[in-house]
Amino acid sequence: MIFRYPKTVRLRSRYQFQRMAHQSTRYVGDWIVIEARPNKFALSRLGITVTKRYGKATIRNRFKRVVREAFRLCRQQIKSGFDLNIKPRNLANTAKMQDVMGEFLRFLAKIR
Repeated sequence: MIFRYPKTVRLRSRYQFQRMAHQSTRYVGDWIVIEARPNKFALSRLGITVTKRYGKATIRNRFKRVVREAFRLCRQQIKSGFDLNIKPRNLANTAKMQDVMGEFLRFLAKIR
């Protein structure tokens, strides 16, 4: 099982995030919003978008850590060849990693 989070599995450029905003399918859960679109690579990539409206830097960073850990643990179950962008909902600042993982797994069940 791979437990790393290298640069090859991240969305990094502005162009990649803009393309996700315009050409993706959206799944709205209780804690997070997942935008997904197929890519031409053999692996799935993750992007996280958290704006200042969500909260102070410590709250934003905690959300990003939780999402990265959930992605890392669910990565084997994610269908390869997808770009995912995760955004928090208002209640996400009280979410635990298990809540976010549950959202991931529900989303994965829908795209299979």
